[in-house]
Amino acid sequence: MSYLDSYFGTSAEAMALIAHLEATVDSGNPAIEVRQVFSDLGLDRLSGNYTDTRIEGFGDAFMLVAALAALIVESERLTFHVDSKENTQINTALKYFALSPEDHAAANRFDEDDLSEFADLSEQLRGRLD
Repeated sequence: MSYLDSYFGTSAEAMALIAHLEATVDSGNPAIEVRQVFSDLGLDRLSGNYTDTRIEGFGDAFMLVAALAALIVESERLTFHVDSKENTQINTALKYFALSPEDHAAANRFDEDDLSEFADLSEQLRGRLD
């Protein structure tokens, strides 16, 4: 199962994130500092609270973090360097969504079955990040 083929990689947030990364990555050095991505997108200013925040030009903060997590786990073209602070924030966001998806603004996008499936996938993805 590819996370990038699911909600994680097909959302508008994922498309905006991929476009941003493609515009900023150095083709000679495809390593991406996740700390810098957080800074570029304004995620660093949210202190890990991604439940109901929208990032201008990118969309829902949680969906953006989830798309980034899927890219970290599955990207074959890019290498991601994740510092412990951002790793903790990504893991915590995925875990919190898995436990309480209805507390997130992104929950409004899904019917009950799809929301439950996305919550399960969030927990699975979180496990892959470790």
